[in-house]
Amino acid sequence: MPTFKYTAYDIKSRKKEGTIEAQSKDAATIILKKRGLFPQRLENISSTKKQNLTGSFLSKYTTGGISQKNRADMFFQLATLIDTGITLTEALEITAEQSDNNKIKNALKSVKDRVSEGVKLSAALSKYEDIFSTAYVRMIEIAEKTGKLSDILFKIASQEENKSSFNQRIAPVILYPAFILTLGLGIVSFLLAYVVPKMEKIFESFHRKLPFITRLLIASGIFLKHYFVLIIAAILILIVILRLLYKKNSSFKKATDKILLSIPIYRKIATSQFTSALAFQLNADIQLVEAVKNSAYVVKNSVFIDLLEEVAQKINTGVAIDTAFKETNLFDSMFIASLAMGTKTGRLPDFIERISGYYDRKLSALLKTTVALAEPVAILLLGLVVGFIVMSIMVPLFNINQLVK
Repeated sequence: MPTFKYTAYDIKSRKKEGTIEAQSKDAATIILKKRGLFPQRLENISSTKKQNLTGSFLSKYTTGGISQKNRADMFFQLATLIDTGITLTEALEITAEQSDNNKIKNALKSVKDRVSEGVKLSAALSKYEDIFSTAYVRMIEIAEKTGKLSDILFKIASQEENKSSFNQRIAPVILYPAFILTLGLGIVSFLLAYVVPKMEKIFESFHRKLPFITRLLIASGIFLKHYFVLIIAAILILIVILRLLYKKNSSFKKATDKILLSIPIYRKIATSQFTSALAFQLNADIQLVEAVKNSAYVVKNSVFIDLLEEVAQKINTGVAIDTAFKETNLFDSMFIASLAMGTKTGRLPDFIERISGYYDRKLSALLKTTVALAEPVAILLLGLVVGFIVMSIMVPLFNINQLVK
C-alpha cells in the first residue's frame, strides 16, 4: 500500500505533519478529513524512494540507515514515555519528533496514525520489518496481552544496546589489521611501481648479472607499473562478482557459509550471538520453538539458520532439546549440558542466560587477544616484504666493486 507524507491543519489552524498509508491520494485525503485534518500537501513517498535510487543508497549511510544504537534509543524512549503513564499515541509522536533518523521518524509517525485508528501497536509495527523484527513484534504482541509493554520495550532496548556493543568489539578485529595491511600494500606498491624501476637504470650500468632476488624485485616492479590499474580493477570486479554470487546463487552461498562455520572464531561468534538472542526471547515469554527460529536469524549464515530450523522442527515433534541441539555439531558440551539441566529443572531461560553470559565473556577475551596479536602480525608481514625489497636493492650494492670489474 502506498505511503503518503502529509502537511495538514486542524480546526484550530495548528500545523500537523506525518505519514499515512492509503490506496490513493484521494483515499488519504478522506482519511485525514475524518481525523479533523485538512491536508495542504500530500506526497507519495513510496514512489519517490523508487525513483531516487542514489538518494536511498546515500541515506543508508547518513540519516536513512538504522543502526542498533538508533533502535536502542527509540525503544528506550518509547518505554520511558509509556512508563510515565502518557498515552501510546503521544509516546509515539514524541519519540518520532525526538528521533534524528528520518526512516524511524516517518515509520513512527505512520504507526502513530494507525494506532490512533484503533490498530494494535504490534500490528502497526509489523508493516516495518526492516525496523521492527518479527521477534520484537511478537514480543510486543504478548506484552499487549499481559499489560507489560514498557517492560518488554526496556528489554528490547537493552538487547539492541548489547548488539551495538558487540559490533563495536568485532570492528577492531577486522578493521585495524585491514587498515595496517592496506597501508602497507600501498607503500610496497609505490616502492615497486616507482622506486624500483629507477634503481633498475643504476643496476643496468653494472653490465653484470644481478642476484636472483634483485631480478625478481625488478620484474615485479615492471609488472606492477604496467598492470597496477588492471590488477586493482580485476580485484574490484572479483569482489563484486563474489558478492553477487553470494546474494543470487544459493549453492555458492551455502558453500561459503559452510566454510565460514568451519572457522573456529566465526563459529564462536555465531553461537554467542544465538545464545544471547535465545536467552533474551525466552525471558520475554516467547515459546521455545519460535524463539529458536527467531534467534537463528540473528546469525547471518544460511547453513546455521537451516540447522537451527531443523532443531526447532525436531523439538516440535518431541525430540529432547539437548539431543536436537547436539546433532547439529555446532555447540559445545557445556551448552548441551545446560540445556539438559535447564529442561530437567524447569529453568531453561535461566540456564540459557547463564551460558550466554559465559560465552560473551569468553568471546570478549578472545577478541582482545586477537586484536592484540593482529597488530604485531600485520607489522611483521609488512616488515618481511619491506625487508625483501631492501635486501634486493642492497645486495648488488654491497658487491658493487665486483660488479664493476
